[in-house]
Amino acid sequence: MQLQPLTLNDKPIFDAHAHRTYARLSHYAFTPVYIWQEHFQFYWAPLADYLCLFAKQGDDYFMPILPIPCETETSTYLNVICQAYQFMLASNRNPHIARIENVPQEMISTFEKNGFRATLKETEYLYETEVLAGLRGDRYKQQRHAYNTFVTQHPAAKLRPYIETDQDACLALYDVWRKGRSERYDDPVYNAMLDDSQSAHRIGISRAEALGLLGRVVHIDGEIRGYTFGYPLNAETFCILFEVTNLKVKGLAQFIYREFCTELKGTHRWINAMDDSGLENLKRVKLAYHPTQLLPSYNIIRQKN
Repeated sequence: MQLQPLTLNDKPIFDAHAHRTYARLSHYAFTPVYIWQEHFQFYWAPLADYLCLFAKQGDDYFMPILPIPCETETSTYLNVICQAYQFMLASNRNPHIARIENVPQEMISTFEKNGFRATLKETEYLYETEVLAGLRGDRYKQQRHAYNTFVTQHPAAKLRPYIETDQDACLALYDVWRKGRSERYDDPVYNAMLDDSQSAHRIGISRAEALGLLGRVVHIDGEIRGYTFGYPLNAETFCILFEVTNLKVKGLAQFIYREFCTELKGTHRWINAMDDSGLENLKRVKLAYHPTQLLPSYNIIRQKN
């Protein structure tokens, strides 16, 4: 198998394969892979009209997503998966690192019948865009109150499109936000995740246009105090990739989220807010917005014969 390094120039090829399948998990897009390039080396290879994506860390490969497009009902597709998996086993110094991540729940039974074992990786949160834009009813009372408090205190604040000259201010805001989060949650795992995410935000923000990211920022007193970025997963679903706000501004998080969803409700029915990274505080926030559906994703490994 001849691997090619994944570059920005490969985005059209990746997108062409990804758009041939209806994915609901956020990882089946170019951007959420590419922004982690400082932590993994990414490679791709065409195999029987499918695109196989590999991530390499040290001496070992794994697959961050299934070959695309996903067509588990065909024998050709299953053969491609077996070939890709065999490549990992033959190439890795540590064969146990070989795995395929972010497999949708509805495909697990097929893989289990074909010699794979599945373990839950994470769960993503799916919402109706119109519901998040409206925040109607008692169950959204808390979010609505926070939103209204912000609007009352900052009547001139607006959500506006991100432009290239906002980059430095957004990255500076991330540093402030990261420090505030670190002080609030004294958890070494969480703080390591914050450090890792810094490069992902930098890459995403600095190359937003090339990556197809839609960005919005909020100005208060002449300074950017919040930003959010996302991307269309398909014609119906939009993924929120980043959201960072000044933690001292009450209601800003609720304001930026609601305003962005209000803008998106005319184009996308669903909002995928991605996973909670295994963090209880983030899980509580996402559950408090009452997801329409939870989307589990799994890692699969080939069982020994």
